[in-house]
Amino acid sequence: MEKKKIAIVGAGITGLVAGYRLLQQGHQVTIFEKEKELGGLLGSFKIEGESLEMAYHHIFKTDKYIIDLIEELGLFSKLKWFDGSTAIYYRDKIWPFNGPLDLLKFGPLNIVDKVRLGLVKIYLEKENTWQKFENVSAYQWMEKWCGKRAYEIIWEPLLKGKFANRYQDISMAWLWARIHTRGNSNEKGGEKLGYLMGGFGQIINELKKRIKKLNGKIILNHEFNPSKSPNDLGDFNKIISSAPLANVDYLGAVTAVFSSTQNLSKYYWHNINDTKSPFVTLIQHTNLVPSTEYRGKHVYYLGTYLPQDHKYFKIDDKIIFKENFTYLKKIFPEFDKKQISEKKIFRFKTAQHIVTKKYKTPLGSAASPLDRGDKPKVINVNFANIYPEDRGINLAVREGEKSASYLDGLTSG
Repeated sequence: MEKKKIAIVGAGITGLVAGYRLLQQGHQVTIFEKEKELGGLLGSFKIEGESLEMAYHHIFKTDKYIIDLIEELGLFSKLKWFDGSTAIYYRDKIWPFNGPLDLLKFGPLNIVDKVRLGLVKIYLEKENTWQKFENVSAYQWMEKWCGKRAYEIIWEPLLKGKFANRYQDISMAWLWARIHTRGNSNEKGGEKLGYLMGGFGQIINELKKRIKKLNGKIILNHEFNPSKSPNDLGDFNKIISSAPLANVDYLGAVTAVFSSTQNLSKYYWHNINDTKSPFVTLIQHTNLVPSTEYRGKHVYYLGTYLPQDHKYFKIDDKIIFKENFTYLKKIFPEFDKKQISEKKIFRFKTAQHIVTKKYKTPLGSAASPLDRGDKPKVINVNFANIYPEDRGINLAVREGEKSASYLDGLTSG
């Protein structure tokens, strides 16, 4: 098989997996990353002396690709499984929301609403034909089948929190994928969530180490852009790009992460069903991973999705913390910011693709402005390309594997 020179754009886990596989096949690989650190949405930082992801992550027992990679990289002994726990904050109260019994006890809905909500969940988990939802708005479908009150209390705040002012544009196929995948990952006895003790950043570090051992190159702080810098093309035969797609709209994300001596909740995942909240999700990470991993401190994420022109991408971190902590005290009156020991803000400009009705993206090989004449073939592997599935580290690994396999098929001809 003829060996080729390959450029990979983006050093998130997809790009790193693709690069590693192609190096194993004997190709020459150079990976370009516009940021100063590796990892993308799986990038890490230190809090309480321990490595932690800038954006919250966990995996499911059905996440075959990431679990297999963890084992291959010699990290399997660090993968631990914990019981997940979910709650909803609605009208000044936190309600447990872990299963049918909690649904029956959920006071804001009457019995008819609860039955309809439960039946819809079961139906979407069992229904395998996602195409029937493709041209239907998620908000209209949910309002029709769950009922107006159940939709307004449960689903509308989540859609608005996830997609901001674009929530009415979202295809039901996207929401089907979220409910279908999550529902089919549960086991008897409740949901099990996996976390790599010491942080998922260990995967990034191990891939980096192995790539360099195979003489692969990683260039940081460099945005691969042949239209502005023709020299970027060099003499590469092929290009794999995990950069955002030009024909897709994206929302950004902002996470506020902090550690505290306070234990605010007994739940891990909190959906904040109030559109006035500056964050849509509260994760008490140390209700999944023991607080002993973080010097006995409790670690929290406050996460939200926002339009790319939102003020949170421009203003000082102090203002974001002030607004987030003010609302957090509304949820937990006992919250005391003086007990916070470390805190960080992280911003991601292209964190979530907007999956509209009739959403279309090219699968596999994608057309590119570079595909002209003798220019290299470009393979796009951005997470927006896996419709109707949504992003996640398991699928990111899968797409990296697939792109390397696909590109190797092109190079061997």
